[in-house]
Amino acid sequence: MRFLIFIVSFFFTFQIIAQDTLMPFILLDDVVISVENNGFTVEDFVGYVKKDTTFYMGFKHLRYYSHKYNSELKIFNKKGEIIGSLIKKGMHHSNGLQAWVVNDNVFYEGKIFKRNKKYKFYTPEAFDEVFFPKDTIDVSLKIADGKNMSDSQNMRDAKTIGFSIGTDEVGQFKLGLSKKLAIFDIEMQQYYDYTISDTTYIGRACYVFTVQVKDELTKKEREKTLIRKIVSYFDKENFNVIYREYKFVYNNWFIDLDMDITVNMDYVNNKHIPTNLYYKGFWNIIFFKSERAEFKLNNTNYSVD
Repeated sequence: MRFLIFIVSFFFTFQIIAQDTLMPFILLDDVVISVENNGFTVEDFVGYVKKDTTFYMGFKHLRYYSHKYNSELKIFNKKGEIIGSLIKKGMHHSNGLQAWVVNDNVFYEGKIFKRNKKYKFYTPEAFDEVFFPKDTIDVSLKIADGKNMSDSQNMRDAKTIGFSIGTDEVGQFKLGLSKKLAIFDIEMQQYYDYTISDTTYIGRACYVFTVQVKDELTKKEREKTLIRKIVSYFDKENFNVIYREYKFVYNNWFIDLDMDITVNMDYVNNKHIPTNLYYKGFWNIIFFKSERAEFKLNNTNYSVD
């Protein structure tokens, strides 16, 4: 079962690519976008969004540069009560070619592990694969076109879903959700509002690009969407994505999920890196026990030359 790996990795590798190129209707919220004012048009802005790789590079920086981490995972029952928790503190080491993690402190209580020390739940296993790999992994700052065969099948599939949304390759996704991830596709544009505004984040002027399900949709129309909302802050100085939040909701006979993800970015020696990550979600997939979890990750003390 790979779906949670898809979602966990999706927010790192997300890129809005669509086979169809019809320009959606863009709302401008108290901001003027023009060649005279900004040096680019609204069409240019959308093109930058579609082609963006800065968020993906931030994920590569996370693995490429040594840093300290502090994480907390909580598992809940149907009543919202905590039934298990897991705290990890340690160091992510990297020599520029390979990376590995060393846990300095691991504390858990409640229903986290089985008697054989394997996880009772799939959620912590998914986060371990993305953030705390058991073995040494290869690292690079190159954005490769081909598949990295050192990645697990889960991770390769996650990168395919996140980094190639809307392409023929995504069409191979077996759960039938690939079209619903292509939020710029002509067929999906009818369900979304696309808005450009601006804000200030960590002292930096930013463009805000919001893709959100239309309020007036019927229940049946809303059910055709998987991504209910994505908010991205683009640094006006260099167009790096330095903040992003997601809302996933979906329900059919096979999958039931409701997930919120937030990623905060910052700069260390002009390299932009993930500092804080937050996930809270519920998922239930046929033949698997449903899980409710919350995950927080704080990354500090990056070693960036």
